[in-house]
Amino acid sequence: MVSALPPNKHQEKSLRTRALLLDAAIDSLAEVGYASASIADITARAGVTRGAQLHHFHTRQELFAQTIEHLTQRQREALQRRERTLARVSAGEALVELVTAPFAGKLGKAAVELYVGIANDRELRRSMLRVQHELTVELLEACGRFVEAPRERLESAFWLTINLVRGATLDEMVGRDRLRRKQVLADWARLAEGMLA
Repeated sequence: MVSALPPNKHQEKSLRTRALLLDAAIDSLAEVGYASASIADITARAGVTRGAQLHHFHTRQELFAQTIEHLTQRQREALQRRERTLARVSAGEALVELVTAPFAGKLGKAAVELYVGIANDRELRRSMLRVQHELTVELLEACGRFVEAPRERLESAFWLTINLVRGATLDEMVGRDRLRRKQVLADWARLAEGMLA
């Protein structure tokens, strides 16, 4: 089997520019929302020229089609980082920590904005549901590595946790008290212990 040649400098620069644009799209989604995440805003955030942006993405829809995949990859990376650094904690705390990694904060906000923004776009919605389903399967497997519990109980606590974390993300998006959200997640971690026992 012949291995691929390493990318040349032009290819490396092109890949870097593409990643900058996709990361900027995530930032824009999280900060100004889907409706206001314009090509001009994303290009400015990425620090690239309009020509460079057009080289990679000709339309806003094309950009967001790729952002869906990129966001999911960033969520996957956040989960992997959390797995590597997760301290010895209770089962409920592990569940909350792992689910929070990909579904809270900037990544969670960007995902919520995409879900709502593309709800009526059949193709983008199908793509989003597919990659997010794959991520959720990986997340459940990760939780199974850290939480010793009967599978049925783990899955029940897992889905409750995802819904709570997404709800907390929405709560954050409407400007509610951050300390209250933190307390709600801590309270849930304690309650989840009983479910997982």
